[in-house]
Amino acid sequence: MDGVSEDFSGLPEYKSRGERNAERVERRFSQRRNNPYRGHRTRVILVGGFVVALILLTMSLIVLYVPTPYLGTSHGSLASSIGSSSAQDCRPGGSGWICRKETGGTVARYDVKVDWAGCWTGELMGSTAASGNAKPEISGCVSIIDHLRAG
Repeated sequence: MDGVSEDFSGLPEYKSRGERNAERVERRFSQRRNNPYRGHRTRVILVGGFVVALILLTMSLIVLYVPTPYLGTSHGSLASSIGSSSAQDCRPGGSGWICRKETGGTVARYDVKVDWAGCWTGELMGSTAASGNAKPEISGCVSIIDHLRAG
Protein backbone atom coordinates (compact mmCIF):
# COMPACT_ATOMS: atom_id res chain seq x y z
CA MET A 1 0.00 0.00 0.00
CA ASP A 2 1.08 3.45 -0.52
CA GLY A 3 0.48 4.69 3.08
CA VAL A 4 -3.16 5.48 2.76
CA SER A 5 -5.27 3.55 5.14
CA GLU A 6 -8.52 2.11 3.94
CA ASP A 7 -10.17 2.68 7.29
CA PHE A 8 -12.91 5.32 6.80
CA SER A 9 -14.27 5.14 10.34
CA GLY A 10 -13.30 8.74 11.14
CA LEU A 11 -15.28 10.25 8.28
CA PRO A 12 -18.88 11.36 8.74
CA GLU A 13 -21.52 8.97 7.51
CA TYR A 14 -22.88 9.84 4.10
CA LYS A 15 -26.62 10.55 4.08
CA SER A 16 -28.86 11.12 1.16
CA ARG A 17 -30.81 14.33 0.71
CA GLY A 18 -34.04 12.60 1.76
CA GLU A 19 -32.46 11.36 4.99
CA ARG A 20 -31.14 14.84 5.80
CA ASN A 21 -34.56 16.38 5.15
CA ALA A 22 -36.24 13.75 7.35
CA GLU A 23 -33.81 14.51 10.18
CA ARG A 24 -34.39 18.26 9.84
CA VAL A 25 -38.17 17.80 9.91
CA GLU A 26 -37.94 15.48 12.92
CA ARG A 27 -35.70 17.95 14.76
CA ARG A 28 -38.09 20.83 14.05
CA PHE A 29 -41.19 18.92 15.17
CA SER A 30 -39.50 17.55 18.28
CA GLN A 31 -38.76 21.15 19.30
CA ARG A 32 -42.42 22.04 18.77
CA ARG A 33 -43.62 19.02 20.75
CA ASN A 34 -41.44 20.02 23.69
CA ASN A 35 -42.57 23.66 23.58
CA PRO A 36 -44.80 24.44 26.61
CA TYR A 37 -46.70 27.09 24.59
CA ARG A 38 -47.67 24.67 21.83
CA GLY A 39 -51.32 25.26 20.83
CA HIS A 40 -51.60 28.40 22.97
CA ARG A 41 -52.53 30.62 20.03
CA THR A 42 -55.21 28.19 18.89
CA ARG A 43 -56.75 28.08 22.37
CA VAL A 44 -56.72 31.87 22.62
CA ILE A 45 -58.44 32.19 19.24
CA LEU A 46 -61.08 29.57 20.09
CA VAL A 47 -61.87 30.99 23.52
CA GLY A 48 -61.86 34.57 22.21
CA GLY A 49 -64.14 33.63 19.33
CA PHE A 50 -66.51 31.89 21.71
CA VAL A 51 -66.64 34.92 24.02
CA VAL A 52 -67.27 37.32 21.11
CA ALA A 53 -70.02 35.04 19.73
CA LEU A 54 -71.64 34.83 23.18
CA ILE A 55 -71.62 38.62 23.54
CA LEU A 56 -73.13 39.10 20.06
CA LEU A 57 -75.81 36.49 20.76
CA THR A 58 -76.72 38.16 24.05
CA MET A 59 -76.96 41.59 22.45
CA SER A 60 -79.07 40.20 19.59
CA LEU A 61 -81.50 38.55 22.00
CA ILE A 62 -81.81 41.74 24.04
CA VAL A 63 -82.56 43.81 20.94
CA LEU A 64 -85.04 41.21 19.68
CA TYR A 65 -87.00 40.84 22.92
CA VAL A 66 -86.64 44.32 24.44
CA PRO A 67 -86.06 46.69 21.49
CA THR A 68 -87.72 49.81 22.89
CA PRO A 69 -84.74 51.17 24.88
CA TYR A 70 -82.76 51.11 21.61
CA LEU A 71 -85.45 51.94 19.04
CA GLY A 72 -87.87 54.03 21.12
CA THR A 73 -91.67 53.92 21.13
CA SER A 74 -93.52 55.32 18.14
CA HIS A 75 -97.19 55.76 17.29
CA GLY A 76 -97.16 52.82 14.93
CA SER A 77 -95.28 50.36 17.13
CA LEU A 78 -97.50 51.06 20.13
CA ALA A 79 -100.67 50.82 18.03
CA SER A 80 -99.47 47.53 16.54
CA SER A 81 -98.72 46.16 20.00
CA ILE A 82 -102.14 47.16 21.35
CA GLY A 83 -103.92 45.74 18.33
CA SER A 84 -105.17 48.95 16.75
CA SER A 85 -105.83 49.07 13.04
CA SER A 86 -103.57 52.03 12.17
CA ALA A 87 -100.79 54.18 13.57
CA GLN A 88 -103.20 57.14 13.86
CA ASP A 89 -105.09 55.25 16.56
CA CYS A 90 -102.40 56.18 19.14
CA ARG A 91 -101.41 59.75 19.92
CA PRO A 92 -99.53 61.38 22.77
CA GLY A 93 -101.81 62.62 25.51
CA GLY A 94 -100.88 63.96 28.94
CA SER A 95 -98.17 61.83 30.52
CA GLY A 96 -98.85 58.85 28.27
CA TRP A 97 -100.69 57.89 25.12
CA ILE A 98 -104.36 57.85 24.15
CA CYS A 99 -105.06 54.79 22.01
CA ARG A 100 -108.22 53.55 20.33
CA LYS A 101 -108.97 49.87 19.92
CA GLU A 102 -111.96 48.32 18.21
CA THR A 103 -113.54 45.57 20.28
CA GLY A 104 -116.71 43.84 19.13
CA GLY A 105 -117.90 46.66 16.88
CA THR A 106 -117.37 49.42 19.43
CA VAL A 107 -114.32 51.63 19.71
CA ALA A 108 -112.75 51.81 23.15
CA ARG A 109 -110.25 54.47 24.19
CA TYR A 110 -107.45 53.65 26.57
CA ASP A 111 -105.06 55.81 28.57
CA VAL A 112 -101.77 53.97 27.98
CA LYS A 113 -98.60 54.38 30.05
CA VAL A 114 -95.33 53.06 28.59
CA ASP A 115 -92.25 52.35 30.72
CA TRP A 116 -88.59 52.50 29.67
CA ALA A 117 -88.53 48.87 28.50
CA GLY A 118 -91.53 49.28 26.18
CA CYS A 119 -94.05 47.50 28.39
CA TRP A 120 -97.38 49.29 28.62
CA THR A 121 -100.59 49.26 30.67
CA GLY A 122 -103.83 50.82 29.57
CA GLU A 123 -106.97 51.79 31.45
CA LEU A 124 -110.33 52.14 29.75
CA MET A 125 -111.56 55.72 29.65
CA GLY A 126 -114.65 57.61 28.54
CA SER A 127 -118.20 56.46 27.87
CA THR A 128 -117.17 53.02 26.62
CA ALA A 129 -116.28 52.12 30.20
CA ALA A 130 -119.94 51.33 30.80
CA SER A 131 -120.17 48.87 27.90
CA GLY A 132 -119.32 45.25 28.60
CA ASN A 133 -117.38 44.57 25.37
CA ALA A 134 -114.15 46.36 26.27
CA LYS A 135 -111.70 45.12 28.88
CA PRO A 136 -111.20 47.60 31.72
CA GLU A 137 -107.41 47.14 31.66
CA ILE A 138 -105.00 45.97 28.99
CA SER A 139 -101.26 45.40 29.13
CA GLY A 140 -98.39 44.13 27.01
CA CYS A 141 -94.97 44.98 25.65
CA VAL A 142 -93.80 46.43 22.35
CA SER A 143 -91.81 43.74 20.50
CA ILE A 144 -89.51 43.81 17.49
CA ILE A 145 -92.41 42.54 15.35
CA ASP A 146 -94.43 45.64 16.30
CA HIS A 147 -91.52 47.88 15.26
CA LEU A 148 -91.26 46.03 11.94
CA ARG A 149 -95.01 46.29 11.27
CA ALA A 150 -94.95 50.01 12.04
CA GLY A 151 -92.31 50.52 9.37
